[in-house]
Amino acid sequence: MAASIKSLTKQTLIYGIGTILARLVTFLLLPVYTNILPAAEYGLASLIFAFIGLMIIIFNYGLDSAVIRYYSEANDDLNRTKILSTAIYLSLVTSAFLGLLIYALSGYLGKTLLHDPAHANLIRYAALILFFDALAHVPFALLRLEEKPFQFMGIRLVNVVVVFTLNIYLVAHLRLGVDGIFQSNLITSALTTLILFIMIIPKLRFTFSGSMAYDLAQFGLPFIPAGLATVCMEMLNRYILERLMDLRAVGIFSAGFKLGIFMLLLTSAFYYAWQPFFLKAGPRESSKPLFARVLTYFVLVELTFWLVLTAFMPEIVHFHIGSVYLIGPEYQGCEPMVPLILLGYVFLGINQVFLPGIYFEKKTRYLAYMTFLAAAVNVAANFLFVPLLGIVGSAYASLLGYFILAIQGYFVSQRLFRVSYDFRRVGMLFLFALAGGIPIYLFKPVLVARVSVVIAFPFILWLAGFFRKDEIALIKDLFNFRNKE
Repeated sequence: MAASIKSLTKQTLIYGIGTILARLVTFLLLPVYTNILPAAEYGLASLIFAFIGLMIIIFNYGLDSAVIRYYSEANDDLNRTKILSTAIYLSLVTSAFLGLLIYALSGYLGKTLLHDPAHANLIRYAALILFFDALAHVPFALLRLEEKPFQFMGIRLVNVVVVFTLNIYLVAHLRLGVDGIFQSNLITSALTTLILFIMIIPKLRFTFSGSMAYDLAQFGLPFIPAGLATVCMEMLNRYILERLMDLRAVGIFSAGFKLGIFMLLLTSAFYYAWQPFFLKAGPRESSKPLFARVLTYFVLVELTFWLVLTAFMPEIVHFHIGSVYLIGPEYQGCEPMVPLILLGYVFLGINQVFLPGIYFEKKTRYLAYMTFLAAAVNVAANFLFVPLLGIVGSAYASLLGYFILAIQGYFVSQRLFRVSYDFRRVGMLFLFALAGGIPIYLFKPVLVARVSVVIAFPFILWLAGFFRKDEIALIKDLFNFRNKE
């Protein structure tokens, strides 16, 4: 078990760097956007990004997850080639069709979604970005399957450098505003996809299997409603805020959501390593105690990060060098919502830990039921909380949605693959983390008090008997990278 945990942790750290590189650019560009763009204009860009986030689920239709599922089961190179080639050609055809459809309807969508047909050009940018991003999903999945995290990380690095440089030039220097944002993203998406296809061309053949395409689609299509519901919990809030408040509120909310990147990076990095890991472990009895340990350690790391970030959030939000702020002064009202967003991502990650049973039994349709219910709770909570609490109400709605998702994930997965999780220790983590974090969030004590709470957290866990001797040894070994596996 120790070797398996060590392997998962190393993979998570490596993928984490790649994921951090990809997501970090949105954080690095936050000072650019919030110091240059008015909140209403940034709110408009956020609505387009929300549209892209929703549509990429349809463009991809779970194809990358389907490839991971069937490719990992293939027992020879011929079958693997057939699966990969079929998936690539399938993705090319469907992405082209959907992209052209959105491009053709750009005027109507601009009027419907953005209340102004003059914004049709932004929809056209979105259509092209979606086309290229959808094509990149399967090659990225292949890198994960073949356990090539450094190539994965390298491509992410290229992506970051290009999009950051282009944004600085087009948005900060040429002052092209929202158009500059999406021109930068379009060029970067096209370049990333080109690099990935150059890498996988030697593995492709002019072969297409109708039966394999059917199997891939059958496995992947249930991810559409599940993915849409999941994205709705993060993205639909912006459209609700625009309806109940205004574009300025959308801009401030979006800036706060971007600060949630700290926890999202950790959760995403874990997922990239976790999905191939549990599929390789398989539905064996020996996997169950391993999966139980993973939940405990995952919650330990996530809640530690949550407590630290909550403690120092005032300093993060108000950080500035001269007149350049990390978050522009117009946007700093987002501070109270950020710890809630961070905690929501903790529950999103916990739900990911519960996925093995659903994957093992190929019951991906359950993901749709679960996420639709969670999204419905999130939407209803938005309409209830936003009139009372403003953008903070929307953050509470997101937290509630992710919590409901995690609860459902546990009960559904237990029916399919029962694992005896150590909820005594998981509960202990939540008890002490929330006992330290909630007073910090509500009362905002002086910095010395907040630092003291953070330092005390591991010692309180140790005094409460949370840590075991074998785990202390494992933690030391996890960071001893001199020992090769």
